[in-house]
Amino acid sequence: MNTRISKRSDVAQGFAPFNSSNVRHGINFGYALPDPVMFAELPWPDAFDERTGVAPADLPQYTDAAGLPELRTKLALRYGVRHDQVMLTGGASQALQLLADGWIDPGDVVLTEDPSYLGALGTFSIAGATVVQLGLGADGVDLNEVEAMLQTSARVKLFYTMPAFHNPTGHQMSCDHVARLAALLARNGALLVQDLVYAELPYNGPVHWLAPGDNVINVHSISKVAGPGLRVGWVLAESDIINRLAPLKRDGGVSPVLSNVVLGLLQSSALDSHITRLREHYRAKRDGVHRLLQRSRICEPEYSVPSGGFSFWVRLTAGTDPERFIEAASREHDVHLINGRNYGPRSGRHVRLCFSYLPISLIEQGLERLGNLHANL
Repeated sequence: MNTRISKRSDVAQGFAPFNSSNVRHGINFGYALPDPVMFAELPWPDAFDERTGVAPADLPQYTDAAGLPELRTKLALRYGVRHDQVMLTGGASQALQLLADGWIDPGDVVLTEDPSYLGALGTFSIAGATVVQLGLGADGVDLNEVEAMLQTSARVKLFYTMPAFHNPTGHQMSCDHVARLAALLARNGALLVQDLVYAELPYNGPVHWLAPGDNVINVHSISKVAGPGLRVGWVLAESDIINRLAPLKRDGGVSPVLSNVVLGLLQSSALDSHITRLREHYRAKRDGVHRLLQRSRICEPEYSVPSGGFSFWVRLTAGTDPERFIEAASREHDVHLINGRNYGPRSGRHVRLCFSYLPISLIEQGLERLGNLHANL
């Protein structure tokens, strides 16, 4: 069909659509899906359970743009914020979309690290932003590079980051460093957006992040700790920011039925107990993959062991042609990787190895196939 499409649609063609069905084909290291084995361990509440305090007649109905009031109240108590500082979204993805709609005009600048989360890069690019990716160190982004960008461009609207834990590297960023970043941005009228979807899954002890307020906006989701199929996320921010985002939601509110499931989980001790089990489960998988990688010759041995999240970020060994290696792995061995250059222009020698979804036996098999390919290229 020969029709005129929008510039946004044209930009979107440069980003692959998210198809979770692809994970079921071959051995796919590119997708950070939760381990489905763990879904059955969570005692799921009845979606229409009126003991949550929501009237059964209200559950099949539309709800507020900001989301089911009872769930917003529960989340406000959980995070120590006011009710009017909470808005529910259709997962973290819709939260980022709304932030792009609310703050980004074509030609505006969004800053983030190199590498960064593919979904966020796509969302801000499709909105018309010029996405500038800056150097990432052990504590976080290079603040000198941030300051230089703020001095040279008056169109920087926000900085997007995942401080706990960074996707795709799994780094835990210094809270003090991120606070300095927030202050630097505030002086220049820019927002700090913290994507905290992995924050409940630390593997090396407690983790801290900046509380929402002033120019700091926090994005959370139930996806990584209960199930992404719920499609329930939330934004925590100052009430004036929530009030700006709410009119952009034209969907009749996040499903009250699914919101009631999340509310039921939060009202019991089941979710927090489940999160404790998840930390142990994913930590064991991380450690198993680390042992396998120590014996592998596909990557440099000086990678960082992730402090949280669902993936390793490794640099292919010197002399490896990333494009040729990744293409041959898929064609000849049914092992699927995403080129690191998609995550950032400085990251072309890297690949992301997601360990969350695959059983350790398949991970071992996939790394063995990659090792054989590497030896014969």
